[in-house]
Amino acid sequence: MYSIGSLLYVVARPRTEYKLEMLPEKVRNRIRFLSSLEEITNYEPNSLFIVLETYGTRYLNEIEVQPSQDVVLVIGAEDYGLPLNEAAKLPHSVVARLPTNVEGMSYNVVSSLVMAIYELKRGRESK
Repeated sequence: MYSIGSLLYVVARPRTEYKLEMLPEKVRNRIRFLSSLEEITNYEPNSLFIVLETYGTRYLNEIEVQPSQDVVLVIGAEDYGLPLNEAAKLPHSVVARLPTNVEGMSYNVVSSLVMAIYELKRGRESK
């Protein structure tokens, strides 16, 4: 089994209750709730932030990631994504997108995350 050894940072939505008790403890221990997107830079100051959004100007597989480089994938909410002005607040960031057959179409958040992790893993193994 392959483990990416990652943490899940969640910017909590106001008035949203997160029910995590059904998740295994080892998963719950890897989730960090933040009050804002900028707060993640306190935990990952030197990482490359890859924002996945439909307005990305490059495909994810075109992003150069060094094998030893820490990467933070940033994915917006299912319903409205991540506004460009929020993405611009992240240092060392690039906005990428996943290929689709229809311009402007997007995948759901979980599908996007799985495809992005696969693509980054595949890119690292080819180097």
